[in-house]
Amino acid sequence: MLGQSCAQPLAQAHIPRVLSEAFDRLPNPFLFTALFGTMLQTIPVVNNKGGVAKTTTSINLSVGLARQGKRVLLIDLDSQGSASLALGIPRAKLNPSTADVLFGDASLNRSIRDLSIPNLDLLTGSLRLSNADTRLGSTEHREQHLKRIVDEVNDRYDVVIVDCAPSTSLLTINALVAADGFIIPVSPSYLSLEGVISLGEVVHNVRQNMGEAAPVLGVLMTRVPKHDEDAEAVIEQVRKHYGGKVFDTVIHKDPALESAPGHGESIYAYAPDSQGAAEYEALTREVSDRLERYGEVYRTIQKNEKRRSAHASNS
Repeated sequence: MLGQSCAQPLAQAHIPRVLSEAFDRLPNPFLFTALFGTMLQTIPVVNNKGGVAKTTTSINLSVGLARQGKRVLLIDLDSQGSASLALGIPRAKLNPSTADVLFGDASLNRSIRDLSIPNLDLLTGSLRLSNADTRLGSTEHREQHLKRIVDEVNDRYDVVIVDCAPSTSLLTINALVAADGFIIPVSPSYLSLEGVISLGEVVHNVRQNMGEAAPVLGVLMTRVPKHDEDAEAVIEQVRKHYGGKVFDTVIHKDPALESAPGHGESIYAYAPDSQGAAEYEALTREVSDRLERYGEVYRTIQKNEKRRSAHASNS
């Protein structure tokens, strides 16, 4: 039940305000072509609130895209290394990790892991990431470290998914700067929506300070209890307020999604016939469709720019 986090009438009454404060500052995905010179490729999964299925979404979206034949790199940017552990990497073998590459202690090629899952590679997380703010805080262009990593592998992968920690740390800012678009998992609870407010502020600050910020690829409703009227009411308000920014797919609570990480497997390998597998497969199709649609918009604008440039040269 939504009960503990959103059952109080006062909390329910505040939800519309929270929606406005949380998302109104976030740029629309259709504006991405005005902000970026490349097609959407790097997609962080981010929310400053924990327990909203960021890691579950990062893993199963990455595997889902790989199953479609796309070349995918999953970057674990969480010091807990949850995505890495959930894909079967033993804790004792997490290094070299994303931290080693960010800190300049290991090469990117040496650190990327081949997995048993076709088309999917992994850059692991580790406890060393907990020192990122200290290690990177005084460096030049401190917000650009992850972007340099992603730029180095752009020609090797079709999509880069970044599993972010639930915080507003320098690592999160690095993920937003490197991003071409980002996905926000949100559970249908008051506190989950409150947690997105700080994310909106971070994105706003990135735009103010750097002149650019990634657009929202989509808002994903996760951990939704079945047959729960309160949860459905929250989802309805989110859709009413943000329409097309919200994915059609809803991820319901499913015991198989909770159990799969303990077996080091994605939901597709652990419980291929489960509701969770079907829903993440639907999300993967929806994400692929958005990436392709926005890519078509970009290609059209690119062609028009070339025509305008050619016309100007001939004038």
